[in-house]
Amino acid sequence: MSSPAEIKQKNKLSLIWFLPIMSLLVACWMLYKYQMEQGEVIYIKMPSAEGIINGKTEIKVRSVKIGIISHTRLSDDQKSVIARAEIDNHYVHLLTQDAKLWVVKPRIDETGITGMTTLLSGVYIEFLPGTDKDTIHQFQLLTDPPLIPNDIEGGRVKLLSRDAEVIDVGTGVFYKGFKVGQVETATFDWQEQTMRYGLFIQAPYQNLITLNSVFWVHSGIEVDLNADGISIKTGSLSKILKGGISFTVPEREKPGEIAQDGHIFSLSDDYKTALEQRYYEHDYYVIEFEQSIRGLRVGAPVEYRGTRVGTVVEAPAILVVDGKPAHFMSDNTAVPVMIKIEYRRLYHEAKVAKEFWQSNSQKWIDNGLRASLKPGNLLTGAVYVDLDFYPDAEQKQPKMLANYRVFPSISSGFSVLTNQLSEVMAKINKLDVEKTLVQLNSTVAEYEKLAADLRVFVNQSKTQQIPAELSQSLDKITSSMSQFDRTMKQFAKTMADYQQGSPVYHDMNRAVEEMKKLAEQLQPLGKSLNEQPNMLIFDKKTIEDLQPRSKQND
Repeated sequence: MSSPAEIKQKNKLSLIWFLPIMSLLVACWMLYKYQMEQGEVIYIKMPSAEGIINGKTEIKVRSVKIGIISHTRLSDDQKSVIARAEIDNHYVHLLTQDAKLWVVKPRIDETGITGMTTLLSGVYIEFLPGTDKDTIHQFQLLTDPPLIPNDIEGGRVKLLSRDAEVIDVGTGVFYKGFKVGQVETATFDWQEQTMRYGLFIQAPYQNLITLNSVFWVHSGIEVDLNADGISIKTGSLSKILKGGISFTVPEREKPGEIAQDGHIFSLSDDYKTALEQRYYEHDYYVIEFEQSIRGLRVGAPVEYRGTRVGTVVEAPAILVVDGKPAHFMSDNTAVPVMIKIEYRRLYHEAKVAKEFWQSNSQKWIDNGLRASLKPGNLLTGAVYVDLDFYPDAEQKQPKMLANYRVFPSISSGFSVLTNQLSEVMAKINKLDVEKTLVQLNSTVAEYEKLAADLRVFVNQSKTQQIPAELSQSLDKITSSMSQFDRTMKQFAKTMADYQQGSPVYHDMNRAVEEMKKLAEQLQPLGKSLNEQPNMLIFDKKTIEDLQPRSKQND
C-alpha cells in the first residue's frame, strides 16, 4: 500500500503529463475553430487589383456579405492578379461552376449609371450564384457585369452578321415593337470577318423564334421611297438613340418549328434584305450567253414570266476548266454567268419545291425553257435574267461546266435588236443606189423645166391683169357681203325688240291685259242693249215681282 507521499508524487506526475495534453487539445480545438470561422478559401483571377484592398474589399450576394479578399499577388506570368478570398462556411454551396463575379464600381454605359454608392464605401465584388451542382475554388473575374441573371428564365440564340452595322451589348431585341430580350454578347471573328451576337429572349417569348424567323437591324427611323411618295416611320426614342434588333416570321408564312437554344440565324441590314437572305436553300446553275452581258450585275433577279425564282451570283462567273478560265477558252465563245435557283421563292416549303424543280427542270428544257437577258431599267442600263419557253429553240443536250449544270440560253433583248438592225442595213446595202440617183436627177431636171415655164407664164402681161380683175370682183363681193351683214344685224335687232323680256314685249302684254279687262266690263252693257235697245234713252224696265194665284183661278 502506497504512502500518502507516494500518492501525492504520482498525482503530481500525472498532472505534469495531463497539462500539456490538455493544452495541445485546446490548441487544436482553437485552431479548428479558427479554421471553421475562416471559411472556404477561393482564388479569383482578375486583370488588375484596382480598388481592391486586402482585408477590406468584401464579396457580396444581393448586398449580403459572404466573404472578403484576404490577399492579392501577381500571377506567374505577371499578366494578371490572383486574389485569395475567404468565403463564409454558410455560403460554400454557392461556389458553383457557373457562378459569376465582377467588380461593382461607378459605371456609365448604355444601360444607365450604376455603382454610385461605392464612391464612399469603396468597390466590392458582386457574386452571382449559379445553378450547377459541382463546386469549384478558382474563378475568373468578369470585366463587365452580366446583363442577364442566372435565375431569369428564357432562351438564347446566336446571330451572324457580315454586312450589318455593329450592335452594342445591351441593345434591345423586339418583336412587333415589343421588347422581348437584349443582346448579351458581341464578338468579332477576325478569321471569318463576321460579327457574332448572343441574344437572350425572356420566357415565354423565346417560343416566338421559329426556324423560319428573320432578324434585321431596326434603326428606329425607316424611310421608304416608292411610287406613292416618301413614307417615314419612327420608333421610340430609345430605338432612335440605340437602335435594336427585330425579328418576325415573313408574311404569308406560317410559324415553323420552334428554334432550340443556340440556333444560329443571319442578321440583315433591314427587313427587305432579311427577306432576300432567307432563301438559303438553293442550287447553282451556269448560263452561257452568246452575247454581251453588259448591265448584268451581281444580285440581279432571275425571273420566270415576271415571278422571281433566283438571283445572279457571279457575272461573269470565273470558272476554271483544265487550268484556264472557261470564258477565254479558244473553243468557247460564250460568257458564263452563275445563278442560283432559290426554292423557297417557288414554294414556302423548300423541300417540296426542290423536288418539284429537280424532277421537272430537264423536261422543261426539252420543251424550250431558255434563259435570256431582258432590260430592267432603261435609265441605268441594268438587265436581268428571264426564263421563258421558246418552242422553236434549238434542242440542247445536258451539259456540265466546272461541275455546274449548264442552263441553255437564247439571244434576245438588245441582241435581237442588233440583229434586226444588221438585217435592215444588209437590205439597204442590196439596194441599187446608182439607178435610184439617176432617176432622182432626171426628176429634178423635170422640176427645173416646170419652174422655168411657170416663171415665163407669170411674167406675161395678160397673166398680170388677172389679179386686178380678180381683185375688183372680190371687192364687189365683199361690198355685197357687208350690205347683207348690215341687213341681218338690223333684222336681228328688230326681232330682239319683240323677244320676251324686251320693253316692247312688256308694253304689248300690258295692252292686251287692258283690252281684256275692258271687254269684261262691256259684256253686261251689250247684254242689256240687246234686251232693250232704247235703254240709252229710257230707263230700263224693271221686272215685276211674281204674284201668287189662287186655286180657283187655276
